Amino acid sequence: MRGMEALTQCWYTRMHRPERARHRESDGSVTSTCRYCRRPLVSWDRVNWSLSNGLDVSHLAEITSGRTLTLIDTLDDLIIRRFPVRHLGSEAEVDALKQELRAEYALDEPGSTLVLRDSAQPRGRRRAKAPPDLPPGITPNVTDLPSDPA
Repeated sequence: MRGMEALTQCWYTRMHRPERARHRESDGSVTSTCRYCRRPLVSWDRVNWSLSNGLDVSHLAEITSGRTLTLIDTLDDLIIRRFPVRHLGSEAEVDALKQELRAEYALDEPGSTLVLRDSAQPRGRRRAKAPPDLPPGITPNVTDLPSDPA
């Protein structure tokens, strides 16, 4: 008789986490393997990972219908609703809609399992600027700073 196998973390949390090794594909996606269940994964934004076997309905909806805001229940792993934003004229209007939805669905309340995801490409990460008295690229060593005597 074979011993019982333990269930993986992603089975409980419904969130797959990629291994460190990732590969960029020609279609712009990034592929990897789940570090827990060892199944193949795909990501289009390097944040949200899904199983790569089968049809990814969420990605298909994003590429065919334009930019959307998607309300997701992370506890049940369900898409609650998609909000198209292609009719909005500026990024400020999109941000205003995001704030309306955050208030309407109480996304900032403690214990909320709802998340609002934007299908637009993520904005580039901003680098912290060095203090003006230091040359560019040089950051102060934390251990060299004077300590607070209080």
